[in-house]
Amino acid sequence: MKILMISNHLGVQSGVQRYVQNLLLNLDTDRYQIDLFVGQCPPDQTSTAPALEAHGVHIIAVPDHKKDRIRALAAHLRTHRDYDIIHYHTASKIGAPVCGMMRVLCPHAKIIVHSHIVYPPMTLTWRAAHLVYQLFADYFLGCGVAAGRFVFGDHIDRRPNFSVACNAVDQTRFYPNAAARTAIRAQYGITGTERLAGFVGRLNHQKNPLFLVEVFAAMAQTDPAWKLLLVGAGEMEQPMREAAAKHGLTDRILFAGVQKDVPAFMNAFDLFLLPSNFEGSPVTLVEAQGCGVPCLASTNVPNDGSVTDLVHFLPLTAPLTEWAAKANEIAVHGDHTDYWPTLAAAGYELKTAARRMEELYDRLGAHA
Repeated sequence: MKILMISNHLGVQSGVQRYVQNLLLNLDTDRYQIDLFVGQCPPDQTSTAPALEAHGVHIIAVPDHKKDRIRALAAHLRTHRDYDIIHYHTASKIGAPVCGMMRVLCPHAKIIVHSHIVYPPMTLTWRAAHLVYQLFADYFLGCGVAAGRFVFGDHIDRRPNFSVACNAVDQTRFYPNAAARTAIRAQYGITGTERLAGFVGRLNHQKNPLFLVEVFAAMAQTDPAWKLLLVGAGEMEQPMREAAAKHGLTDRILFAGVQKDVPAFMNAFDLFLLPSNFEGSPVTLVEAQGCGVPCLASTNVPNDGSVTDLVHFLPLTAPLTEWAAKANEIAVHGDHTDYWPTLAAAGYELKTAARRMEELYDRLGAHA
């Protein structure tokens, strides 16, 4: 069976791309011929390409610019019409006409569209996109029900050709690891009496990083033992540094930049903070739970991925003192507890999720 998977770019900092990499590395490339059509890796990130190519995935990398990617995709499909499945990861309205283009150029392929975002408010153009997606796609996936409804329509989850594809993570990487915890804390000078809050992701508007600094400043006022370690990079880094300086927290807010060994950093945290403005179903929330780390997220983060009692939510309108109080209440100092029995039962174990995706490919491909 020949499959074309379409994603955003090859950088490891993208939650969607980490999910795509996790999935592809666990699909049977002896049974499936997989082409990954994707934007080139941003210069500030490590590429997922070497691992994927070693697993047998053929990568078609094009300039990482939305319009250029669409033109290149059209050109590719004009000369490659023999795909059985097209699996399109989307988080935008423009994906709807792209779906129509794919249907015209590859009329025999089964098109799977896969939503990864909830980005209110709902607009008339989004409503129009719902109709276009539903007109041209054969099957609909969402990283959660909320993501499916937002991109494909309010009642998409009532249809038999919709299902949730959990943002599953690798249990062999994201698990409680006392040695990794000790090593990272020592590397960044975190003493035995200090408490470490953490964040992993792009430092951009979606993740609400300036509010994150405000929350941490309130936490630091209540407990001087707190430090904050930020794993990631982005356009909001400099404003964050300026906000840290304004609060007198330059020595307590640590910028680690982009890191490969995310599980080690997750294990170092006593608390994971995710006060996002909007999300789909963030991979990092599952990764944190896999490592046994308590999580405090905004209510703008859908609760699909909240499958353990580690995850707590507060609205962005709640007072900063309430955020600080909740952080102090739920943070656990010391080695973490294993929550994988609960996560696996909820479908967040990667190999199980990959087998379910293969079953979907086989079912749709049989009718291609």
